[in-house]
Amino acid sequence: MRRNVQLDFSEEDLALIHALQLRPRAPWSSLAGVLGASPTALAQRWTRLREAGLAWITAYPVHGVLAGGAMVALVEMDCLPGTVDDVVRRLEQLPRVHNIEYAAQGRDLLLTVSAASMEALSALLLDELPRLPGVASLRSHIGGRMHIEGSQWQLDSLDAGQRAAILQAGHEEHDRPNEPIYLRSPVFAPLVSALAFDGRATAAELAKQLDRPTSSVRRQLSALVRSRTLRIRCEVAQLHTRWPMHVIWWCRLPGRDLPAAVARLRENPRVRLCMSVTGAANLVVNAWTADMAELLAMQDSLEQLLPGGGILTGSVILRTRKRVGWLMHPDGRCAGEVIPLPGPLPDQVFRPVRGDSGGAAG
Repeated sequence: MRRNVQLDFSEEDLALIHALQLRPRAPWSSLAGVLGASPTALAQRWTRLREAGLAWITAYPVHGVLAGGAMVALVEMDCLPGTVDDVVRRLEQLPRVHNIEYAAQGRDLLLTVSAASMEALSALLLDELPRLPGVASLRSHIGGRMHIEGSQWQLDSLDAGQRAAILQAGHEEHDRPNEPIYLRSPVFAPLVSALAFDGRATAAELAKQLDRPTSSVRRQLSALVRSRTLRIRCEVAQLHTRWPMHVIWWCRLPGRDLPAAVARLRENPRVRLCMSVTGAANLVVNAWTADMAELLAMQDSLEQLLPGGGILTGSVILRTRKRVGWLMHPDGRCAGEVIPLPGPLPDQVFRPVRGDSGGAAG
């Protein structure tokens, strides 16, 4: 049963999480002035939230998910009677399965999966997943373009001035390293795995885990973070926020109307995901809302935004078992176990691009 959010998060907690959504690895000293607390107090607050499973920071290769040629699919899966939980236990250990959600209508489970190529994705969808014991059928929707994704979603606890101050303090993080980054190399692969579990791990902590000199890890970590080949992301336990309702809509609209629709959806702070897909439905919209009334109001707005009959179907997500590799408790808190998302192809190299200041938000 969901607890009252006021029992889980203070306003100070929410402000800290929002700040870390903006800059997940920001030093406590750089946040202290904006948040009105000492670095020690911020560190203690974050430790409490993380140990309670209410907030956590993870990392995964940008080019391994929805970018750089990687293939992504949303999979609607039906299971044989009485087998759903057994199927989920098998699915949750597969690195290629990023998200596992129990759906209220039209399918038992909704999965987000990826593979490095169309051939590998076909093998996953045709050979591996259908042969899992208990799987009755699945319907796959191949991802085309990601317009909005979860790392861009933020709380609303900081004002514009605070957000600007936090981002300005981290402007040096936009500098690119001079050397190429090989994520699968013996140097960087262990760092990527360690940061998947704790995206705020310090150079000293990582050096101890990896049995390397701290000075070397500090240099390697700096190059890795500044390369922006990793997406470092602060997550929050949804059921303990003010937006416990999770809904997904499958929509259809002409290609000429897509840019305007996406622009409008970007203005809605409840939208967590918007992605073009193949099939009768060519756009998927995922949102968190406060309650069923807000959900229905948002659905009405979406129907007005899209052409007649634009929403083909929708489904409330009853429970999330896995989110971006992290296993979740039924009450929405993270379970403290992460299955690192797969990285890029072994020979894929990320080279610094001079003058490129772009990057994923949050």
